[in-house]
Amino acid sequence: MPIIVAANPKGGSGKSTSCLILGTTLARKGAKVLIIDADPQATILSWAKGESKYREMVSGPVPDEDLMDLIDRVSNDYQFIIIDVQGSANQELVSAMSRADLVMVPMRGKTADAEVATRAISLLRRQERLFKRQIPYGVLFVATNPAIRTREEREIREDIQKSNVHCFETSLHERTAYSNMFRFKLALDELPREETNGLDAALQNAELFASEIVHLLRKYREEVA
Repeated sequence: MPIIVAANPKGGSGKSTSCLILGTTLARKGAKVLIIDADPQATILSWAKGESKYREMVSGPVPDEDLMDLIDRVSNDYQFIIIDVQGSANQELVSAMSRADLVMVPMRGKTADAEVATRAISLLRRQERLFKRQIPYGVLFVATNPAIRTREEREIREDIQKSNVHCFETSLHERTAYSNMFRFKLALDELPREETNGLDAALQNAELFASEIVHLLRKYREEVA
């Protein structure tokens, strides 16, 4: 039962979008998935008020329930648990990181985003020292141009590589379909094609992303074993 956490202290970094794309794509492939929306903005919980067939896979802590208690309560019931936590570097984010099998650090290819993402990685590394275990993670570039990388993005990627920070091979591109998920409160495979340009490309991008996540989880599990 892998626990996947989206972590970035910066609001608007693409955490909710990444979690929703990953969760619904895995579910479409037949996996039993739970998305825990622990962000007070409740973006994914709001999405789940729509008519998507996947809406029941979204949950959140009940009043006065600790996030860790929720994870313990449901941990045996799902194949994947994906957690969207608050953007700020609070105790809940720290706790979620400590329990994670994989941490995604979503960020745009912008210098301001990179500076904040660095803080998330530093926080994660402190948790590794505290709990004396490796916490696999990767920087996930979001809202990228599928055709060309800007000079700013290229420079940020080079800096990340020099710092020995893992970066996912797959980026989540800037796609109308990803915005339409929240507009229509539907998953990618449920969106109206007549109002969603580039839907097939978005579906392919999402599947590559989900496949990479599954591959990394298997790789890390084999290394631990």
